[in-house]
Amino acid sequence: MSASTSSCLLARLLVSGKFWLKRARIESPDLGEGTPPPGADGALLADVRIEGDRIRAVLPAGEAPCCAPGLCLDGGPVRPRGGCAAVGPGQPADLTVILPDGERLEMEKGRVVQPDLPPSGV
Repeated sequence: MSASTSSCLLARLLVSGKFWLKRARIESPDLGEGTPPPGADGALLADVRIEGDRIRAVLPAGEAPCCAPGLCLDGGPVRPRGGCAAVGPGQPADLTVILPDGERLEMEKGRVVQPDLPPSGV
């Protein structure tokens, strides 16, 4: 899948405000009780449910409903950004997402934001 295809698909998913980031790699997840434990390397391959501005669920990879709208990251990392300390249920959907093609997307409150560009002419 090309960068433009991944970005276009994610943009369409964001319109509803409810979607899955499937097969996401989460480093040092803060998942709380009743959620899957990380692997020996401290990372978890998971399906992450975004609803509005929050992470609503984190399930073991492959457990999100197969027909639910989502984007498969194929092990691409999902990391907290800004003031967020962890990726887990109830946390803000302020995330850095690396797509399978290597494109980096910044999300704030479940929406893609443009990165700050350096000033021109410096």
